[in-house]
Formats: sequence, structure tokens, C-alpha cells
Amino acid sequence: MARDESSGGHPTTAAPPAGDTGDGRSSTWLVEGSTDAVEVAGRYDRWAGTYDDDLRSWSYRAPAVVADLLVTRMPSADSVLDAGCGTGLVGHALRVAGFAGEVHGIDISGASLRIAEETGAYTTLARADLQQPIDLAADAVDAVVCVGVMTYVPDVDAAWREFARVVRPGGLVIVTQREDLWAPRRCEAVIERLFAEGVWAPLEVTGPAPYLPDNTDGMGPVGVHYVTARVS
Repeated sequence: MARDESSGGHPTTAAPPAGDTGDGRSSTWLVEGSTDAVEVAGRYDRWAGTYDDDLRSWSYRAPAVVADLLVTRMPSADSVLDAGCGTGLVGHALRVAGFAGEVHGIDISGASLRIAEETGAYTTLARADLQQPIDLAADAVDAVVCVGVMTYVPDVDAAWREFARVVRPGGLVIVTQREDLWAPRRCEAVIERLFAEGVWAPLEVTGPAPYLPDNTDGMGPVGVHYVTARVS
């Protein structure tokens, strides 16, 4: 059951800037990738109704790629946190890939969560801001997947540490990061630092691969990196 909490510190929906339709399809907004939680929540609330169709038309493959990585790398996994689950594309992809365990979804957009609930792919759904600590105990799940979300989370180190915190030792963290943000946010350095500190061991870092190749509004040339790490 989706839990759409409108209080308790969660962002409220913001109006779009003058002259902007406010939907997520704005090429400028997508390329810039705002990290303001209120703006991100509002954009995805307004975009939720057409999001799946838009992403399908842009040949978005990341959910299926990550689902295949998880079931291949950890076929014994019984529970997954989909961090930034949106409308449920990753949860659906996990089920298509044969994952039969618990899938817990969190997202900043209440409207997106309501659509995710309709997929039937999720065990639980709750609203959350990934720039804040995740409301889960340590070692709570076998894996965390985070797909198409790190654009909006500027502190990569803090986010990836938090993902590792909630995963049991031996479990997986699988994340994506846009090619144009990879170097500016020092993602390679974060991967190595977490390895040196014994937080995780990177298994595979690939890309840049096609991200939204059929988007003609500015995102088409932008690639994506996939990071798979085993929690120590």
C-alpha cells in the first residue's frame, strides 16, 4: 500500500517557473537535473501520468538492465529496496526478470508512488527524499537498486554509503549515474574510497551506455554508467 505523507518534513509540490509547462519533459530541466527536492517532487508529480509512455518512446533500457544485473549477480536475493522507484518501472522489470522476493519502493513523488502501486510489483511503497537518511535499519535488505535517480542527489558519497548501510553483508548495491555527471561528482573516487574503507567491493563499472537514445529534446546524446558493488 502506498503511503503518501504530506507532512513530516517531506517536500510539497512547487509551481513551475513562469513560461515553463512544469512537466519533466522540458529538455532544459532534464539536462540540468535540479537537486532541489521540492522542485524535483513537483516536476515528477506533474509528469507521473505520462512518464511511462514518454520513457518508453525514448527507448529507456536502464530498468531492464539493472533488473538483469540483480538476478544474475544475486539469484538468491529475497528482498530489494528500489530507491527512487518512481512509477514502478524497475519493480516491473524485476518481476519480468523473474525476481519473486520482496520489492520495497521509496520515492519523492507521491503521484508516482500511486502509479507504482498499480503495477502490483511492490511489497511496500513510501515517500522519501534520498538526500536524507533512509528510514530503514542497517542490514535490512539483500540489495538496493537506484536507477535514473542520482542526477537529483548531489552528495554521491553520502547516498551510496546509505545504500550500503541498509544492505546485508554480501548483498548488492546497483546504481546508475549519468555520463555528464560522472566526473563532476567524482563518482570513480567515491567508488574507490568506499572500497578502501571496507564499505563495499566494486564488482562491475560499465558505460557510458545509451540512456535515452530516442529523446530528441537534449538528452539523446547523454550516456549512463552502471555500478554494481558487493557490500562488505
